[in-house]
Amino acid sequence: MPQIIYKIGLFLLVFFLSIYSIELSFITSVFVLAISFTGKANINIIFLAILLTIVAVIGLFSSYGLKYPFFDILKDIIYFVRPVTVLLASYFVVKRIKSQNYVFNVVILMAFIFAVKHLFNIVISLGKIDSYIFLRSLGGKQNHIETVALIFLFFTPFNTLFVKHRKLVTYIIVLSFVLYLSRTMFIILFVFFLAYKGYLFLNKKFFKGIFVILITSLALGIIISNIDTNRDSQGIKAFIYKTQNSFKELFAPIDTSEIVNDRRLLWEHWRAYEANKAIEQISESGAKAWLIGMGFGSQIDLETYAYLDGKTFTEVPTIHNGFVNVLFKTGILGLIFYLLFIFYSFFKYQKPTLDYYNNLFNKLIVATSLYMLFNSFVITGFYRPGEFSIFLLGILIASKQKFQSIIS
Repeated sequence: MPQIIYKIGLFLLVFFLSIYSIELSFITSVFVLAISFTGKANINIIFLAILLTIVAVIGLFSSYGLKYPFFDILKDIIYFVRPVTVLLASYFVVKRIKSQNYVFNVVILMAFIFAVKHLFNIVISLGKIDSYIFLRSLGGKQNHIETVALIFLFFTPFNTLFVKHRKLVTYIIVLSFVLYLSRTMFIILFVFFLAYKGYLFLNKKFFKGIFVILITSLALGIIISNIDTNRDSQGIKAFIYKTQNSFKELFAPIDTSEIVNDRRLLWEHWRAYEANKAIEQISESGAKAWLIGMGFGSQIDLETYAYLDGKTFTEVPTIHNGFVNVLFKTGILGLIFYLLFIFYSFFKYQKPTLDYYNNLFNKLIVATSLYMLFNSFVITGFYRPGEFSIFLLGILIASKQKFQSIIS
């Protein structure tokens, strides 16, 4: 197969992941996997793919005999199989492409294009920006392709298309990155910074890093919590209020019977509310639901209405909490394999070495596992469209192999 076919396939995969298209990224990943597949594969990537496949099989088995609409079942199949195809497609196509740097070029180029588009939208709307909410609407709530690009620009030495203008490209992507005002993106980039500095390997440095993080988080928490804000705050204070509310939104116990009558309070605790409703539905369905979930095609009954993407819903197929989402669809069994996938990625690459590239890729893979773990709390994990951790894991494992083969 000509190299150009592999390169176009990888470019399209990155593009469709970047525009949050589940269907197109799934179709493209299947195509890329089909043209780049080879029998020679890293045992770790195969094992990881098997773990995710088991999660999907459990969900499909759980839905057997239940009268869910066929289209809803099909959507869930694609939703749960897509990470497997993206993981394998990204791995095999990077192995097939002879260039060491092509994948890094594609990601940075794509991020640069989206950053320019984002900044252009802000510039032409300067006179209309009256809140941080409107500012975020100009580019979307987040864009993980820019996060991944900054990971490559900050923490890897690989040459890119923009060798002569690397600083300028970096500044543009950083400015766009900051103006998304995404807490998730900031935290992910910080996790990779810790990995790059060696604080995520399980040694004395790791525990020193944890101590520093706890102290820093405590200090920031105290400072932020003492800033006077409320739900009607404007500008930067509105962002601070949202940050203050983050923990409550995810974890605070709530009285769903009371909160449902106050729409503004409900929205501030929405992620905790929808997770509560999912767990209530599992409990009402009995032991089978706890073991293998409600199955593909199942919907979370919100017992209220919600405006999402311009439409009104009383039921939703997915929720923000990735752990509860997997639990709802595939039960405790599926959740166990989901967690095994993340923790295997973390522990398997806990290998500091003297070889620079081998050590670098181990650091980045360990950080990627924490990227998955964190995103599972807030944005459905790697099942969410537009989330790049599963793609990143595939290309990092493949790149690690390629650099090892060159050295040896």
